[in-house]
Amino acid sequence: METVIIRDKFDFEIGYLVKSPCLTCKNRSALPGCHSECRVLDKIQTLLARGISSQASSYES
Repeated sequence: METVIIRDKFDFEIGYLVKSPCLTCKNRSALPGCHSECRVLDKIQTLLARGISSQASSYES
């Protein structure tokens, strides 16, 4: 099943991650192999993917 991300919030509305949930995880000893099946990380990534950057991107050559 494919997740559809609706980008409707700016990054300042979502906030930012101040501490990795992996630091206090009971499965920490399984790092980094456990990340692909972690529900907490999946929820965080989905939430962050909804965000639209509030910073303008400009490139100077």
